[in-house]
Amino acid sequence: MREEDFQEEQYFGDDFIHLTDAPLWEREALPKSRRTKNFKNRHLLPGARVRLLDYFDTGRTPPKEICAAVRHRAWEDLEATGGPLDAVGDRLYVLEFRSMIEKLSYIKVGRAENSPANTREVVDRISRHESDAQVTQALLFQAWISRPCATAEGWETGVKDHLTAVTEILRIGVAVKKEYFRGISHLDAVRVAKMHQEHVDLA
Repeated sequence: MREEDFQEEQYFGDDFIHLTDAPLWEREALPKSRRTKNFKNRHLLPGARVRLLDYFDTGRTPPKEICAAVRHRAWEDLEATGGPLDAVGDRLYVLEFRSMIEKLSYIKVGRAENSPANTREVVDRISRHESDAQVTQALLFQAWISRPCATAEGWETGVKDHLTAVTEILRIGVAVKKEYFRGISHLDAVRVAKMHQEHVDLA
């Protein structure tokens, strides 16, 4: 999401919050970490998400190694569900970003396509979403991506329309822009994505 998109005011029920006013937890930002395939603290991976949420719930800034472990798990999940991320083809993805401020957590639905000339577009696109998430002090918490297909354009539209209808008709969550949703679980968003893949020719 472009930073200017976050500068618009959004309503969450009776609450009113300006997205650029996200306070820093204990006056500190979430620690940044470098993504590496040779993650050394693998013993942290099983409980990393639970520990991160415990830090958030108790108003403490999580240590760098916990943030790194959560991100690493999310990237491992991408490869587990979608196969090698440098494979040629179009992909649909559903990303969950968790913020220290719960109301600034969100789901991002989108697509990215690797071409023979550029097999890094999928990784680069998701990495850019990670950078954008820093505006709301959020980090990649859970992630799902499809296997490559000829085109995910119609698939993406169907999923976004479905989730938007959920927010408008069932009043579950909030649609923010066309591809961002709050108050919808990552599990439910992935279920919707899988429901709409019926007519997609996956590799």
